[in-house]
Amino acid sequence: MTRLIVENVHRVSSRPWAFVTGRLEGDELRIGDELVVAHGDVPIGSAVIRSIELHSPPGKTTVAIDAEVADSIRDGAVLTRT
Repeated sequence: MTRLIVENVHRVSSRPWAFVTGRLEGDELRIGDELVVAHGDVPIGSAVIRSIELHSPPGKTTVAIDAEVADSIRDGAVLTRT
């Protein structure tokens, strides 16, 4: 199982996505992967990876997801690919 534990959510007005940064556990993520978004044990939706940023801080992973989904994601949320 692959999980991204969210630490930050960022928006850039010139892009149609939101950027989610966190600590990745498990395998690499790929563009097109569909992830289940949950707060604690409560699933709140799904997100598709649209881009993977290469300039993340050491030990962190940043992915771009659709902005509509990002409205419901906050620090501590978990994005999981099973």
